[in-house]
Amino acid sequence: MKTKTTRRSTGLMVALSLLWFSTALANNPSPQDSTAIWLQPLIETAYSELDLLEYEHLHRIEPLRVRLQDVNSTLADPRNRTPECGFQLLWEKTQLQEAIQGMEQEHEIKLLKLRYRKSIEIIKMLYEKVLSMDHHLSSLKAQQGLSNLSNPHNYPEFKEARTIVEDRMKKKFNFQMPTLFQTNPFLSAAFSIVGFAVGGGEEKEKKESIEKVACILDFTVRMHNDLNVIYYETGYLRDANLTLKKECEALFSDCARQVGYTIPLISCRDGDDWERLYTMLDAYVAKALGETNNTASTPGSYPPPNNGMPPTPDPRLLARATTNLQFSIDRVGSFIDKYSNFVSQGGEYYKKFSKIASNYENEKTCSTSLPEQFKQLKNDIEETLDKFNSAYKMPEVQGSKLKDMLYGTSNE
Repeated sequence: MKTKTTRRSTGLMVALSLLWFSTALANNPSPQDSTAIWLQPLIETAYSELDLLEYEHLHRIEPLRVRLQDVNSTLADPRNRTPECGFQLLWEKTQLQEAIQGMEQEHEIKLLKLRYRKSIEIIKMLYEKVLSMDHHLSSLKAQQGLSNLSNPHNYPEFKEARTIVEDRMKKKFNFQMPTLFQTNPFLSAAFSIVGFAVGGGEEKEKKESIEKVACILDFTVRMHNDLNVIYYETGYLRDANLTLKKECEALFSDCARQVGYTIPLISCRDGDDWERLYTMLDAYVAKALGETNNTASTPGSYPPPNNGMPPTPDPRLLARATTNLQFSIDRVGSFIDKYSNFVSQGGEYYKKFSKIASNYENEKTCSTSLPEQFKQLKNDIEETLDKFNSAYKMPEVQGSKLKDMLYGTSNE
């Protein structure tokens, strides 16, 4: 009968198998950067490593279980209950039970070590996604030019017409446009319309001037508030993403510190120092198992070498290592939820931005007068929305399966 550790490992492999199939069969994945593509290598590697770990454990422990069954059967025979025979069998039974227990402990913490390593790989993977979002949100032209789009005074055509109106108003009424009007699109539009109406000049010239700036005034007045919504909420998303970035860096530091690694995430990433972290993890677990104090022995071997004594784990170190590694895994599981929630929130924001940008009712009529930045803004919004829906998104089923991978849960 398989132990609880074996069932947990099997459950973990089943969860990984289901995750692999769910990503492989994802509907219409982006050919360049979809969830199926960026999760699949992690899943396949984890599946292979778990399979190997389980195989090695069963291969080593099964002969001991078979021998223990034989010893128990022999002890059950009354003919073997003599002091000479019975003592030898009881001694062997005790040795076998201790060896099996040691192997189970070793397998449990090695499974934990593998899950911890996958947690670090998840942090590494999600950090790249957070950096990509930060770059995209920072460079988005919605951040850089929205205030210009909503102010008619930033349009050359309007500046030219406004200068003409101001000159006429000054000559006819000795009136000059207040500076405040230049920063308020509504006041500026009102002044311009009144100026065209009463400022003099030929009717034909007036009509041409009005037609020239009509679309600019219509666009800036109608879209002023909407463009500000995009501007400020894009800024909010970028600030939230920077917070997520800092939390990811802090999470890595907390997790890596458990095994004695103190290099910050950004330095580890830039220096490609992941293998040193994994080497320190191996040494940390080996010390907890007592392997560093008995290098001549093979962990869990039977009969054990070195005068019959297998590597002896330090109960205190083993308990501490188990707690520290599990603590890190728990933290990563929580971060997966936080990351997924942020991406879902970002996707909803950009759905709203897309609707806002497409809501200008005179876009067809004024297509030739609209600034190129507005067209670029719409393209940037659609591109970012696509990123949130494919390159960054971790659907609920995949987020759940990732946590199954970390915790090794199964339907027992």
